[in-house]
Order: sequence, then structure tokens, then C-alpha cells
Amino acid sequence: MFAPLPFALHATTGCPPHAELALSLAWTFEDLDAAELDGRLDALAERLPASASAHPLDELKTLACLGPAPGTSDAIDTDALLLHTALDCKAPHPLMVAIVGAELARRRGLAIGIVSNGSDHCLAHTELAAPLLLPIGRGELMEAHELPAPLTWRCAHETAGLLLDELEPRWLAQGRIDRALQTAELRMCLPFDEDSQRIAERKLQLVRARLN
Repeated sequence: MFAPLPFALHATTGCPPHAELALSLAWTFEDLDAAELDGRLDALAERLPASASAHPLDELKTLACLGPAPGTSDAIDTDALLLHTALDCKAPHPLMVAIVGAELARRRGLAIGIVSNGSDHCLAHTELAAPLLLPIGRGELMEAHELPAPLTWRCAHETAGLLLDELEPRWLAQGRIDRALQTAELRMCLPFDEDSQRIAERKLQLVRARLN
């Protein structure tokens, strides 16, 4: 069962499932009912179509029903990027759809992860030898070379970082500098390499400068 933890703590405890860290991120901004959300995700997982076989390719195809059409997410909608509210959005952000998809697959016992180049967010089977991906919103498999490089596997910390990168400009567009600052501070909790840490510090400084 989901049990939200403070994001700053959760981000330092190994690498949790994508949705669990996304839950802690959402909990930072809003109160939420983790048990109710857990039940909704269980129900969604049960409604996934059955795999035609135990082959990784067939298992990946069961997730082809997920996602909004590309480009439909509102440019300033923060609900589309928070786990508990994205489930009710008409156009959840593709990254959040990927996170939910990976969670539904996990609950069905499927070895599905997230591959992204920062703008294209895809689901992929960790046991599939062929370089086939399921881009969110496309509804069909594609070969990795058909999408712009670099495509890499993204752990929960990395998808949380991408969520924060999407949330910050949306808070600023809404005039919520307080939340934009909170977002920039949360980014500093992630286990970055030195280059990424410098970028995170620079982003935090830029948001702080807006307070002056």
C-alpha cells in the first residue's frame, strides 16, 4: 500500500518505484488520500488487457491503451503533473502517464520501465532484447532509433527531476513564486552528479532572484 513520505527523505532512500516517489512529490504540495489513490491504481491495473503470452513484447503491448494524444497537456496545468490529480485530468502530462503506466505494470508483475529523452516519454520492457518502445500517446510500438537521441532508462529520481522541471515554469506562469521556489528546493534533494547539482543550484538561484 502507498505510504507517502516527505520527499526530501524519500529521495535519499535508494530508488523507489516511480509512482511512490511521485506520490511523495504530490504530497509536498497538497494533502491527499494515499489509501484511496492506492485503490484506484489497483482497479486500473486490473482493467489492463491480458497479455497474449508471457513474452516481453506481448506484455508491453498490454499498455498500448494508455495515454493522451501527444501535445494535449495544458502548458500551465500543474494538476496534469501531480499523481493524485492527473488521474482525473482530461489531458494528463505524458510523463505522468508513463509513471502511472509503469506502476500499473508493476502491480501486474510486469517488468516495465521508463525510457525518455526528456521530451518523449516511453514505456519499455526490461527483458525485451529488441530496441522497441511504447511512446506515450502513440498507441503503437516504435523502434528506439525513430525518436530523437539520447534515449535512456530513467529511474524514479530522474522522472521526479523531470516532473519538477515541468512543474516549476507552470507555477511561475500561475504567479505562484512560492511554489516555484519550493519546487526548485525539492530538486536539490535528488541525488545528482556534480554537473546536475550545479544546474539545480543555478535554477534555485534564478527562482530566488524573482523574490527581489
